[in-house]
Amino acid sequence: MLRVLRTYYFCVLLGIGAAIGFSSCNTTKYVPEGQYLLNKARIKCVDDKSVPTNQLRTYLRQKQNTEIFGFWKLQLHVYNTAPMDTTTKSKARLARNAHKMGEAPVVYDEELTSVSMEQLTQQMNNEGYFNASVDTQKVYKKRKINLTYLITANQPYNIRHYEVDIEDMPDVKRIAENEACKVHEGMRFSTAVLDEERERITTAIRNRGYFYFEKSMLEYTADSSLNTHEVDVRLHIAPYVAMLDSAALKRLHTKYSVRDMYYQIDYDPSHLPDSVELHTDVDKFGNTYSWTGRRFLRKSTLRHASRIQPNQRYAEWRVERTYARMNALPPVKYVDIAFMPVGDSLMDCYLTVSRGRTNSISAELGGTYSAGDWGVAAGLNYTNRNIFNGAEVLTLGARASYEWRANGGRAIEAKAEAGLLFPSNVKINAAYNYQQRPDEYTRTIANAGLSYTLPRRPGSRWTHEFNLLDISYIYLPYVSDEFRQKFIEKSSVLKASYEDHFIVDWSYTGNYSTFNSRFPNRSYLQMAFRVETAGNALYGIARAAHLQQNEEGSYVLWKIPFAQYAKGDFNITYHEMFNPKHQLVYHLGLGVVVPYLNASSVPFEKRYFAGGANSIRGWQARTLGPGAFRGVGNSRVYDLQAGDIHLDLNLEYRFKVLSFLELAAFTDAGNIWTIRDYPDQPNGMFHWNQFYKQIAWSYGVGVRFDLSILVFRIDFGVKLHDPSRIDEGKQWRTVTNGLGWKDDMTFHFAIGYPF
Repeated sequence: MLRVLRTYYFCVLLGIGAAIGFSSCNTTKYVPEGQYLLNKARIKCVDDKSVPTNQLRTYLRQKQNTEIFGFWKLQLHVYNTAPMDTTTKSKARLARNAHKMGEAPVVYDEELTSVSMEQLTQQMNNEGYFNASVDTQKVYKKRKINLTYLITANQPYNIRHYEVDIEDMPDVKRIAENEACKVHEGMRFSTAVLDEERERITTAIRNRGYFYFEKSMLEYTADSSLNTHEVDVRLHIAPYVAMLDSAALKRLHTKYSVRDMYYQIDYDPSHLPDSVELHTDVDKFGNTYSWTGRRFLRKSTLRHASRIQPNQRYAEWRVERTYARMNALPPVKYVDIAFMPVGDSLMDCYLTVSRGRTNSISAELGGTYSAGDWGVAAGLNYTNRNIFNGAEVLTLGARASYEWRANGGRAIEAKAEAGLLFPSNVKINAAYNYQQRPDEYTRTIANAGLSYTLPRRPGSRWTHEFNLLDISYIYLPYVSDEFRQKFIEKSSVLKASYEDHFIVDWSYTGNYSTFNSRFPNRSYLQMAFRVETAGNALYGIARAAHLQQNEEGSYVLWKIPFAQYAKGDFNITYHEMFNPKHQLVYHLGLGVVVPYLNASSVPFEKRYFAGGANSIRGWQARTLGPGAFRGVGNSRVYDLQAGDIHLDLNLEYRFKVLSFLELAAFTDAGNIWTIRDYPDQPNGMFHWNQFYKQIAWSYGVGVRFDLSILVFRIDFGVKLHDPSRIDEGKQWRTVTNGLGWKDDMTFHFAIGYPF
């Protein structure tokens, strides 16, 4: 799927990239006379196609300039826009900015090529190709050079015999020879695999209580003198171990257990002032707690977060899990774990916990603009990360907005919400939303939910969240006669949205990410999918109990119908990292929601909308779709511009100018559709032979301000293909087709990245 997406996006942006005009620049502008620009640096294995040449690029000491789509040196072209003449201040400033934003040309260096050849040869030897050779092929063209490293792998060496020669440590020998062993006779010799085996053995033996055993104590001896392209490998204890004194050797062969636990809370014992009183306490499990001042975490919270307990065999995995669980507690700043021997086979564990920031308050104030309507909004949020001294997180938030509308009078909205997250990953939340449009309706939405997030296993790339129960009650105390006659009485799709109703749903959300914080500049993939259902249990109960039905045949509770639907969402995002300053981000979003049994349509709150800062950015939020639907008359109707199917295709190129400033160029495509042919949403239904003609397309540029605690984003989008204009033949928005500022261009102000 990723390959298909990249191919599609490549075709989409090819014309845009050519229009930018950078590729017409002289790429050798800043290459000194008599030297060459390294245009290409490739690796090719001439006799063994199985050699992973892409992985070998890590060992090249000189690579060509960063390329987009494999050929376009955008950053070099930006660098070359700098004027050669910097005698004036303006030209000097322009040159500095171009050099800072761009990338200097990579000038070919013969010495670095020789070092690269040596590194490649060494790595091939490490992978069992002891007779490998590396040569180079150089092709000069004007002032550029295309360099190819030609690897002749020759026949690799395989392991003929593998021996574990460890007699004085039976547990180590037993682990080294078990079925989990990564080294096997007949496999190709590889130092990487041998090192992984040392790591496996060390981890396993330390998990069995051998606290003083280290990876460096294991060594290999390899004999390749058989002249048969085979090698004998022997695993043994490093010679330096035998030279340790008797006390060290005794510790090495001892299985240790934890005697006592000492929790040092919010202080460093090595820097404890004499004037500060130290408090201690011992619980019924034998854990000793020490602290100065006021203890900020309950004993039970610390004990449950720790995987290390008294009278327990030492295990490395317990230490790692304790670090992870302690650092995950919101009020904790950092954790340190140390062990001290107190007997022949006993150790005391000292776990130091430092207090972090407990309370935080944030406020927001801003303006809104939606399809010609201006407004103001303000919000206030409060977070307490240790409300009951047990690492419980309380969040409170309030937000209010006021909008002056050209049609339909003013619009007022207020929202209050609260959440309580427990260390067990159980969260309780509640919210109340009030919406008032005096010329149309007044609506309130009360919501309460209970959710659970499954703890992530060490090394896992998945997270799982279960929304165990979510109850919403939508109540409309007022609907104007004009609004009712114009939209509700004539509309099957809007009728249920403007009547009192219940939503009782359950959902599951899964997230997958290959991002590694240790290597933040590596490309990575993110996926998220969500499944949600509502009304199934209520329908079963209502049908079994023969509850009352309304005139539409829907079961009701307290004369209020409940929604029943199934919804699925899938998102995939790939970040292609060229270097720390430049990346290309691909995104695909799909979603479907289907009503059934007790409902003929999906509640408005659960339907999809298109346009806005995180969707198709050539349109304001809720002004696109469904399908080729254009609205009622010449006006947009937000409530009707919602659908049951949504598709988003996005591509965004991001590049940092300064540490806090990032620029972007993007293109977005997609739309929403209905699953049924609703009379009040003509041309909105999804059809396989029509939907691709109704895909909206836009492009634009943006700027991002990285303020450390958040990213403030401004995007400017322009419509390219507007499916609502298909009937008039002006769907392609060009100057000749009436491209205009008011109808086809829009600004978006947002917090965070769009995907």
